[in-house]
This record gives sequence, C-alpha cells and structure tokens, in this order.
Amino acid sequence: MKIKILLIIVFVFSSTILPQVGFSAGTLLGASSFSSNSPSVGGFATGFFIETDTPLFEEVFPRLGITFMKDINAVLPNNRKAYYPSMLGLNFKGITSQYFDSKIFLEEGIGLLALNDKTFIDKNSWEFGLALSFLAGYDMRNFNLRGLKTGAAVEYGLTFTGSLPSYLNFYLQFHYTF
Repeated sequence: MKIKILLIIVFVFSSTILPQVGFSAGTLLGASSFSSNSPSVGGFATGFFIETDTPLFEEVFPRLGITFMKDINAVLPNNRKAYYPSMLGLNFKGITSQYFDSKIFLEEGIGLLALNDKTFIDKNSWEFGLALSFLAGYDMRNFNLRGLKTGAAVEYGLTFTGSLPSYLNFYLQFHYTF
C-alpha cells in the first residue's frame, strides 16, 4: 500500500522531480464488447487518463489510464437483473502521434494492462496483458499547444493470464493540454 501511495505522489509531483514540457488529461465515452470464459457482452465504456511528456521520451508520451466497462442493461430502464457483468482496466501506454496537417492527426498507443474481470457474479480476478489503441483526431489547440484535442478511437485489450479476458472499445476521446 505504501508503494502505491509513493508512486502516485511521484507521478503527481513529477514536475518538480522531472522537468516537463506539458501535462494533459482526458476522458473517453463509447461502446464496448468484452468477454472472459463467456460469450461477448455488449456494453458501454468510460474512462479517464493523464499524460505527460518527459525528457526521457522524445516522441513517445507516457499515459496512465483507467477504463470501466459494464453491460448496457445496467443503464436501461425497467431491467431488474440482479447482476451486470463488468471489467475495470488500468493501463500504462506509450502514445505517439503523426500529423497530416496542422489539425488532423493519427495517434497510436501500446502498453501494459491490468484488467479486473467481473464477468460472472462469483468472479473477481486481476489478469495482465497488453492494450493497443488507435485514434483519428482533430487538434483544436493554438500555437501555444494548450487546449483541446478530440477524436474517434478503438482500443483492444488482451490478457495472457487466468481466463484470458479481453475487450474491444469504440469511443470518443476528449484530451485537454494544460
């Protein structure tokens, strides 16, 4: 527990430890399909991430994110099902971008994934693997590189342990640089 708290403090206060050019945060919302040792479950996905660029990486930005996926029936009215399958993903990805002009860009990311699998009522296990994402976006920032970027993305998460849970998310992403 102490190590987790120390890592969070170091990441939050990394501007004093490592010089940074920028810090950004974002959110995502979309559709999801996830499965474990089960048929695929259709649902929704929502998430949050923080990103910074450090002098350790020239073209690759480290991004720490959390994604929550749940069965779509959980938000539909008049549904009295007792349990709704869900998954919670924590990922640490390296993100790179290619600009086609000053506003249109393509973003790719790959990294480590820890996935909390709750597809069945009696299941609550952490599995580990990789997350891969692609985004086509529009950059609304000014020349000072502060402001909003948005886009449509797809993310695939695959684990290599336990019951091999995986997910495929299609979402809209909003990314603000401070």
